[in-house]
Amino acid sequence: MKPQNNASNGVEILIAEDSPTQAEKLHSLLEEQGYAVVAATNGKEALAAARRRKPTLVISDIMMPEMDGFELCREIKRDEQLKDVPVILLTSLSDVRDIMKGLECGADNFIRKPYEERYLLARIGYLLVNRELRKSQKMRMGVEIYLGGQRHFITAEQQQIVDLLISIYEEAVHINEELKLRQHELAHSNLLLSGLYRVAQGLNRAVSERGVCEKALEHAMELPGMQAGWISLWDKKNDAFRTAAARNLPPALLGEGAMEGSCECRRRFLAGELDRVANILECERLKSAAGDTHGLRYHASVPLWIGDRSLGIMNLVGAEQGLFRDDEMETLHGVGHQVGIALERARLHEHLEQLVEERTAALTAEVEERKKQEAKVARLNRVYAVLSGINTTIVRTGDRQKLFEEACRIAVEHGGFRMAWIGLLDPNGVDLTPVARAGVDEGYLDQIRLTARDDVADHDPLVARALRGNAPIVCNDIGTDARMARWREEALARGYRSLVVFPLRVGDKTVGLLLLYAPDKDFFDTEEMRLLAEIAGDISFALDHIGKGERLNYLAYYDVLTGLPNRALFYDRANQLLRAAKKQGGGRKVALMLLDLERFHTVNETFGRGAGDAALRQVAERLAAGRLGPDHLARIGADIFAAVLGDLEKEEEAAHFVEQRVIELLHEPIVVNGQELRISARAGIALFPADGADVEALFHNAEAALKKTKLSGDRYLFYTPALNARTAERLRLENKLRRALERRELTLHFQPVVNLTKGNICGLEALMRWRDPDLGPVPPAKFIPVMEETGLILEAGRWALEQAVADFRRWQADGMRPPRIAVNVSQVQLRQKDFVATVQRALDGAAGAAGVLELEITESLIMQDVEANIQKLKAVRDMGVEVAIDDFGTGFSSLSYIAKLPINVLKIDRAFIMNVTRNPGDVSIVTTMISLAHSLDLKVVAEGVETEEQAKLLRLLKCDEIQGYLFSPAVPAEQIGQFLRENKSLPG
Repeated sequence: MKPQNNASNGVEILIAEDSPTQAEKLHSLLEEQGYAVVAATNGKEALAAARRRKPTLVISDIMMPEMDGFELCREIKRDEQLKDVPVILLTSLSDVRDIMKGLECGADNFIRKPYEERYLLARIGYLLVNRELRKSQKMRMGVEIYLGGQRHFITAEQQQIVDLLISIYEEAVHINEELKLRQHELAHSNLLLSGLYRVAQGLNRAVSERGVCEKALEHAMELPGMQAGWISLWDKKNDAFRTAAARNLPPALLGEGAMEGSCECRRRFLAGELDRVANILECERLKSAAGDTHGLRYHASVPLWIGDRSLGIMNLVGAEQGLFRDDEMETLHGVGHQVGIALERARLHEHLEQLVEERTAALTAEVEERKKQEAKVARLNRVYAVLSGINTTIVRTGDRQKLFEEACRIAVEHGGFRMAWIGLLDPNGVDLTPVARAGVDEGYLDQIRLTARDDVADHDPLVARALRGNAPIVCNDIGTDARMARWREEALARGYRSLVVFPLRVGDKTVGLLLLYAPDKDFFDTEEMRLLAEIAGDISFALDHIGKGERLNYLAYYDVLTGLPNRALFYDRANQLLRAAKKQGGGRKVALMLLDLERFHTVNETFGRGAGDAALRQVAERLAAGRLGPDHLARIGADIFAAVLGDLEKEEEAAHFVEQRVIELLHEPIVVNGQELRISARAGIALFPADGADVEALFHNAEAALKKTKLSGDRYLFYTPALNARTAERLRLENKLRRALERRELTLHFQPVVNLTKGNICGLEALMRWRDPDLGPVPPAKFIPVMEETGLILEAGRWALEQAVADFRRWQADGMRPPRIAVNVSQVQLRQKDFVATVQRALDGAAGAAGVLELEITESLIMQDVEANIQKLKAVRDMGVEVAIDDFGTGFSSLSYIAKLPINVLKIDRAFIMNVTRNPGDVSIVTTMISLAHSLDLKVVAEGVETEEQAKLLRLLKCDEIQGYLFSPAVPAEQIGQFLRENKSLPG
């Protein structure tokens, strides 16, 4: 309790209030009015203060500790010294019994809590003014009162009862006013809630963003006091607002650009400050708009939100152009949430509709594509039928004119072409004369000047271009192709929609044209062109064959395809050289060589016989362009050439010739139909007189030498008597290999593959090693070819796969994390029907097959039976086994097939890496290989890296991984385990 200085009016008021906040508030209010104030925190403390100070007035709370307000009032009224002191009780009047208790204990007045200050001060003033009157009216009287259904008899002074009744009446009037105000507020709230319900109900039917915004504003205008509004949505993609809907805005705000730019509400939205509804005073957009804005200056900005995301702003203008109240803003906040949900739902609905449309379009396109594919298959089948029919005709007839007529008839009847015709070039080499035709012509060809000249009226540009360019010409839409403008109407009238012109060539000379007219646009795609080119090639071949048939004597001594001498003529000319050497004497030598083009049959299988023939012709041309000339060359087999070199002083001259003139000539790629083919050859050499005294003996011994190259891997070998000894040695080696497999003498060494970026070991290549008890270490190049030829590689290969998996599991069991192990696969293994099952058995028991094995297969090996190999490799890759192309660049392959192969890794052969830091040509080749591999999403490994310079260059060329002596040679499994435990990495 803390007494205060009395004011000049001498009035001291005692406050009994246990709430410090309420006491402080009342204390300050009374002091501001000039009253002296004494405060007590409970009834007991207040009673003591009253007896000590005898205050002018007591204001007491009812609910207090130790002594409540009723008891305090009762004690004051009992005290003779204090009974005249007026007592005001602060009560909530929540119960009529509180009123009766107050009357019974002698309270002079009531103030309802929470009180308005003006009412409290008025009561205090009233009691102070009437205190003298109360002193003169000491008469007590009894009053019977009914409250709450009960009878109460109160005895008190007359004025006290009157004051109490007046205070009760005033409070009743005040409560009634508050009730009316509350009733008005409830009615307003009901209107808001009803509007909120209508907004929600209206939004439920909107399924588009625009519909949501329109409905939102339509029903928002039904809310109490709403005059106008607009919605701005935030477009994240364009980083800008866009006006989605507007209602009741004046024309000045509806013009182009009126709603663009920044304003207060948009700045708040972008700053993240508009998380609740806000009153915007003096809206700058409304204020600055040109024309009459109808006095719209204020609006409420309602965030359109869902979760923690704001989608835009709804601005609403009240009809009274004033500020929105708190309850209105709370309602509008709910509206904003409903609109946000509806916008999100509408966007989802629009997105789903778009997905449905896209899927429907995709399905439609798929159906159309399938129809196209079916039509294409039908067309291809017809073309195949044409190809088959023409080939049958070629076999059965040797008459040129009959061949032409049958080819045109078959093309129309079996191929479905509207017209087909063949023309032969006149002796002048410029004009073309039709010699056979079939199908719908109706005088079409008779109108056209068929010539290679462009300066002749009524000529056909496509015919002229084909004759001059010696290449096929395609027109896939006669209706739009400008080259067909002169003959478009005539062609379309006969049902021609597309056409192709194929030159018929004999040797390197165009002798005529084959023209096919199709009834459909875009008929001639890549597949059709490939097959039709083969047909044209076959007809050309037949023309050549027939021409040479007319020169039978010539064909008796020359190869039809290459123009080189055949075996008979070659024997004759070789005999001439032998006779000359014998006659000359002096140790002069003659070398007879057989050249075998390696795995050339895959060219025919991959690219077609026409491409293979073209490649053979190029090989023949290159060989004939050298020192030998065509007179001392021959093609004696499908892919075997023979050469004879006379007047030699030393054997080394023959080796030098093969190395520098034959192998080097074939080093450059051969281009056929836009495809680059790399063809390698092996050579067997027999020397006169050491290896034979006649051509037959030399030929036989050259064949033996050629076979030897296939076993040894050498590019060329001489036939020598030592060959017999080496053959015996080979048989002994084969027997030792069989025992080695039985005794498990083979082991695996592993060469690490290192990541060029991180320097860590990222792979291992398993390499087979053999230490014979008698021979000691045997080089792999010596025993692996023997195993491949004898079939022992199947057992050894199975063992290598299983041992690699076993080593991998052992390293895992020792707590290491071994990388994937690459195992080489031979041609013999891949050809086996159970190849996939063999790989699966090797993986059985491995804890997760993925990441264990990688199979290394040379590019030439894959190309030997592409489709079958693709299926096998897909099967093993589905097991989690990766596939690598090994020694890439040393064989020949088609890029179109490389893209289709189920491979993961491309390994560049060491031959390209060895001189990469010194030879710009090798740099270009390696760069191209890396770019090609990366474009096909393949990983690149460079083999044979031995120097830091090579590694640095490969890192610059974006090579992924390297393998070679720079990091480590192939080492035993135990040393690999040490590498893994020590996390050995590439320095630098």
